[in-house]
Amino acid sequence: MTSLGPNGRPTEEAARKTIEGYLSAIYAGDTDSLGQLFSPTARLVGWDEGELKSVPRDRWLEFVGTIPSPRSQGDSLDSEILDLDVFGTAAVAKVRESYRNFQYVEFLALLWTGERWQIMHKCYHQFAGGAR
Repeated sequence: MTSLGPNGRPTEEAARKTIEGYLSAIYAGDTDSLGQLFSPTARLVGWDEGELKSVPRDRWLEFVGTIPSPRSQGDSLDSEILDLDVFGTAAVAKVRESYRNFQYVEFLALLWTGERWQIMHKCYHQFAGGAR
C-alpha cells in the first residue's frame, strides 16, 4: 500500500489503515503501536464513567498498559469505522468500538506528518453496553 496517491497527496486508504491499526492495537492492548499511531502531543477527551476527562497520550498509554486487553479476556473484536473524511493533509474519522464493559463512539482527528497519518486528538462518548 502506498501512502501517497498519483497527485502526491496522502491517500484515504492510508488514513483508513491508520484507524484500523488503532482499533487492532487497542483491542490487543498494544501500547507500543498505540504510541506510534498517536502524536506525542495528542489528548483524549470525553465522558468516561459519567465524568468529563482530558488526558495526555502518555498518561492514557500507561492506563491501557495496566489493564487486561479485550483480546486477553477472550472478547471478540467489535469495532467499525463509521465515517472517514479526508481533505488534503487532514482527516477526521468516526468510529464505534466495544472496549471492556462499554461502547464508545470516537472522533479521531488525523494529520499527515509528511511521512504518515498520525492521530492528533481523540474526542469520545462512552456508554454502557460493551462486549462483556
